[in-house]
Order: sequence, then C-alpha cells, then structure tokens
Amino acid sequence: MAFLVPARRLPAYVARYLRLFTWRRAANLLLVASSLGLSRLCRRPIVWGRPLMLMVEPTNLCNLKCPLCPSGNGQLQRPRGQMALEDFKKLVDQVSGHAFMLLLWNQGEPYINRQFDELVSYARSRRMFTCTSTNGHFIRTPARARAVVDSGLDELVFSVDGVDQATYAKYRVNGRLDRVLEAIRLVLQARREARQSTPRVSLQYIVMRHNETDLAAVEELARNLGVDRLLIKTAQVYTDEEARTFLPAEAGLSRYERDRDGGLQVVGQPARGCKVLWYSSMVNWDGTVTPCCFDKDADFAMGNACGSGSFGRIWVSRSYRRFRAAVLRDRRAVSMCTNCSEGYRGMFSVVKELVD
Repeated sequence: MAFLVPARRLPAYVARYLRLFTWRRAANLLLVASSLGLSRLCRRPIVWGRPLMLMVEPTNLCNLKCPLCPSGNGQLQRPRGQMALEDFKKLVDQVSGHAFMLLLWNQGEPYINRQFDELVSYARSRRMFTCTSTNGHFIRTPARARAVVDSGLDELVFSVDGVDQATYAKYRVNGRLDRVLEAIRLVLQARREARQSTPRVSLQYIVMRHNETDLAAVEELARNLGVDRLLIKTAQVYTDEEARTFLPAEAGLSRYERDRDGGLQVVGQPARGCKVLWYSSMVNWDGTVTPCCFDKDADFAMGNACGSGSFGRIWVSRSYRRFRAAVLRDRRAVSMCTNCSEGYRGMFSVVKELVD
C-alpha cells in the first residue's frame, strides 16, 4: 500500500518520488534509523533493517580517459565487464521490498551497457527511484533520447567540466563538449515532446584548478540549456601531485586541507562511524557486494548477490558486521575510508535549483 500524496500541491517529480514509499519501506526506514542511532551510542554494529538505497554498477568500462578516475586512467584492478539484465533483475527482486532508490553508476559510463534502458525500466516496474550519471557521449539522436525518457529514469546527471572544448578536454580526455551539450538538448526536447517531468536533468561541474574561474559561465550555460539543476562538485585526488595539478586555489572549493605533517586530509572527517554502512551498499557489475563506491577495487568484498548467495544474507554477514565494527572503532584506520567525503560537508559545494 503506497502513501497518498496530493500531486496538485507538489511538483510532479516530487509527488512521483514520494509515492514510491510503501508501509514496508517506511517501516524499514525506522529500523535503519533506530539501529544506526543505537550502534553509534553503543559503538557496536546493530543492524535491524535493510538498505534504503543501492548503488549498482551497470559497467566499469568507459570511453573517456579522465586522469582522476581509476577506470579512465587504467588503475582499476578488478575485471572489466557489464551487468547482465538477468543478474540485475535477480538483484532488484531481492531488494525492492525495502529499498526505494537505485543509483546506477560507479566506475565506467552506464550507457555503454546496451541494456541500460531495460535495467531502468525493470527497476521502475518494481517502483524504485532511478538515477544515473553520464558523460553524455552515447545519446546522439532524438530516438535515443526518447528511449532514455521512455525508460522511466527519474534523474539524469550530465558531467560537463568545462565551458569550452579546451577546458573540458583537460579532464574529460577524448571527450567532445559539443556532443555532450547536444545530448542534453536532445533529452530535454524528448522530455517536452513526451510531456513528462522526468528525467530531471542536472549539469554537474567538477571544479578544478583549470576551470575554477568559469563558475559564473557554467551557471549561465546551465540556464541557457534549460536544465533543472546545477551541481558544483569538489574533486577527489589521491596524491600530492594530483592535488597540485587539480585542486582549486580557492580553499572553499576543495574538500581537502593540510594536516600537521603537511599531508592531505578531508575537511572535518569524523574519527569513527559512517551512516552509509546502515542505509546503503554497492553492487558491482559482476554482483560483487562492497561497502560503498570508495572501495574501487573490491578490496573489502562481502559476497556476490548475483551468484548462489543472497543480498540479504550478505548484508548481515559476519564480514559486513566486522567491517562496520572497525569503522565504528576507528574510521581512519580503515584504508578505503581515509579519502571519503561522507558524513560531514559532502561532495557538492553548490547545488542550484534552476527550475522551480
């Protein structure tokens, strides 16, 4: 039984989002919140609910060579491939009773998976909110854009990290800005022709040293395109050399600061705990379950949700409990958590709603 929301009093996309809640999902939300609170209080992992949302990786293949991306720069160590539709259906069938949201990305470009629209449509048939992020190079025709709209996708984020080709290509190596902007126009046109309010379209701009002076220009670009939101995202780096090359000069546009020894650390990183481990999880293209997207190479793999195991058993497994316990004791002692942006200021320095 779904909650009733007066659609005429809310924007269409908000009403659509709220109608995804059922009594079962609402009860799960209460279980997650209460067990998270008790876990923090007792400093031991108490897990009563199931994840409210999942990140699912359609593929870890990509057409671009972005220098800070493990997929693009060649540093990703795990096998490459694409999630099969049947594996995806099996996963969604396991989690849709309690989870209401799927974030369909991780490493790689989602639309390289030729069944991606079918993945979205199946999740929507199970009344799950769907969102993905794309570099925009595989939406080239009005028919392809209409297929994106008809799939039922709720949110679509386009990565546009420059206002001209030269600036854009400094990070989106091998990319073409004109193709991305045309993809945005095609999706917005297809949405209008279909008389739909979704997918909501966001323009995401990772602010870096070479593009930080163009923030006013990118906002103007976003408004001229007619997208719904502008997301200004902070960059993630792994080395001092990357920091010198890519981090903005303006401190307020970076998620990092220097510690007493001169090393990089994320601003305000907490000493212990992580709420993501209670409300979310990551499933890679081959079904491997990891704690979150910061585990790039599945070094902390918990099991496989598309094999003989089940996601439910993995979620409450001994290995998952041990990982949560370790993070509760000392988050900074867990290698994958040292560069994490969860739980304090977040990844986005600016989120602007451009359409009411």
